[in-house]
Amino acid sequence: MSDPSEEPRLGRSSANGIELAWAEWGDSAASPAKTIVGIHGITANLFSWGALAPDLAAKGYRFIAYDLRGRGDSSKPYTGYNTVIHAEDLLNLLDFFKLPSANLVGHSLGAVIGLQFSASYPERVRKMVLVDHGMDTPADARQTINSSFSRLTRTFSSREEHFNFFKASPVYPNWTEAVERFVAYDGQVQPDGTVKTKVLPEAAEEDLTSQYIPEYLPSRLYGNIKTPTLIMRATFGTMNGGKNGFILSEENAHLLNQKIAGSKLVEISGVNHYTITLDPTPQVLQELISFLE
Repeated sequence: MSDPSEEPRLGRSSANGIELAWAEWGDSAASPAKTIVGIHGITANLFSWGALAPDLAAKGYRFIAYDLRGRGDSSKPYTGYNTVIHAEDLLNLLDFFKLPSANLVGHSLGAVIGLQFSASYPERVRKMVLVDHGMDTPADARQTINSSFSRLTRTFSSREEHFNFFKASPVYPNWTEAVERFVAYDGQVQPDGTVKTKVLPEAAEEDLTSQYIPEYLPSRLYGNIKTPTLIMRATFGTMNGGKNGFILSEENAHLLNQKIAGSKLVEISGVNHYTITLDPTPQVLQELISFLE
């Protein structure tokens, strides 16, 4: 794989009082067919794609990742978080880049945002990849993603303690350059030298809560999805040695495959809900390129 430390171009877009921080790998003049927009998960940031984006750029793709509102270096209003609002932000981002359409790759919450966007603005989506989500959020989701939520209200004494928190988590078995870049970007050094995550806790909480409200359930969208869709499921859980802790269970993945007409489901071995993007196996890149081409 390519060097994940490759520096992307960084910038910010602005619309309706919201600034979105973004990163771009690859040829900025690439066609919409060769452009991918990555949408990260509920407590993540744009460097969730730091392992895959350089490899896709090396294959001729332009990869644009951005921080959802409430995360990373994007604007952080204290309220206003659901998939409809996130889809509007994504529309504004495509307009900023003057992209009539693009390929969407959404992970976790990003997959649900991708569904909402594809249902609302089908003419702006060429192909869509749902990475380890897309069904209605399971009732035990908080337990499954507890390792990521537990840091949101913590204050770490130093960068080292912040890094060690991630290193101690069983969901990151390998401390790769891409994981380190993701973690470094997650932390914000305070004036007193302590470190807090850049994720606004209220944003993550409101986004998670909204996923159980009927008007935001992914299942209401399936009949409106006409976009060619690839579903990628991580087969290793985040709990009990990989046996439990799935955001997208095997049963739900097959059900989702049935619900979205013409979609394709692939099971990705050797990865969990987090490492499917941050520490992906070669299968992830192979399946993405095969589907997009």
